[in-house]
Amino acid sequence: MLDRGKISAKQAGFLMFTFLMGSSAVIIPSSAASFAKQDGWLTIVIATLIGIAVVLLFTKLGLLFPERSIVEYSEIILGKWIGKAVGLLYVLYPCYTGALVTGVFRDYVISVALPEAPAIIVSGSLLAVIAYAVRGGIEPLGRVNELILPFRELIVMIIVLMLVTDYKWNYLLPFLGQGIPPVIKGSASVASLPFGETIVFAMLLPNISNIRKVKKSYILAVIFGGSLLTISVLISLLVFGPSIVARMNYPTHELIKYIEKLGFLTDMDTLGMMLWISSGFTKIAILYYCAAVGLAQWCRLSDYRCVVNPLGVLIFIFSIAAYGNLVEDAVFVTTIWPFFSLPFVILLPLLMLIVAKIRKLDGGKEEVHLKKG
Repeated sequence: MLDRGKISAKQAGFLMFTFLMGSSAVIIPSSAASFAKQDGWLTIVIATLIGIAVVLLFTKLGLLFPERSIVEYSEIILGKWIGKAVGLLYVLYPCYTGALVTGVFRDYVISVALPEAPAIIVSGSLLAVIAYAVRGGIEPLGRVNELILPFRELIVMIIVLMLVTDYKWNYLLPFLGQGIPPVIKGSASVASLPFGETIVFAMLLPNISNIRKVKKSYILAVIFGGSLLTISVLISLLVFGPSIVARMNYPTHELIKYIEKLGFLTDMDTLGMMLWISSGFTKIAILYYCAAVGLAQWCRLSDYRCVVNPLGVLIFIFSIAAYGNLVEDAVFVTTIWPFFSLPFVILLPLLMLIVAKIRKLDGGKEEVHLKKG
């Protein structure tokens, strides 16, 4: 284990909750509404159930090797060469996903706050600060997130309550008016992003002090995260209606601006931006950290910090080159990403779990197999 820092199962659950909110709370409502119209909220409910299944899969696999990350035990399970290739994939996955999320937040900041700012300045400054946090390790990140999480969610609840009198319940009718297929398609998209992305938490299992409690913490994080995302979609639909939400880039931000128009409070959009950026910062930091530690483990280095800066440059380049504009990437996320992420989220972990069970591998036999390798 390259980072000796430890977090509790509760802190790990809080990190996963914030990770799920990340960019999703800002963009998911429009995606859900574009698929299932007034039934967009139902796509989140189904996706949450899939997210629980993903957590059960990778925690069951990870608990067989509690002192190893997915990059390390893939080689134990699948052998030197195949396992090495699979381990590399789990280094590239958080690296590319981190670049994607960086692109989302860069465009969000430029759209709502800094329209004249060059994209490379926004992405570069964001990643520079996150790189500093990543070098500090997972323990400070877990503690800071635990500290600010209650304040962040308190603001969310205030926003929810302020809009109660403006809900138009007829916007949710007719129930399943488009049929079941659009709901299933929307669920597949949301299940892959953000719930499927939680596979990166398989990298953090060795850093959890009370690892036997982590399954419960992760499941609760998915349930509460899914509930809050469902609420964000419901509120967007109830206030604006499905046809308008489907055309919005950032429905949640528009909700906050709507509160200002009602005359309740001023400068709410700045508060909302800080709210989403803080959760996005944590999400990118987790992806960045998992990629850095995974790369160091894959290269058998003694310290992951030496790869933090080079990896940050790579994520920066990806965020500029691979991320086009909001419309193009919305199409990518809803049509291609579910198929792209399927091997990482389901197929490879399921394969490794089956092989580990067949070979009767567990933590007690782990070191023996490493020596043989």
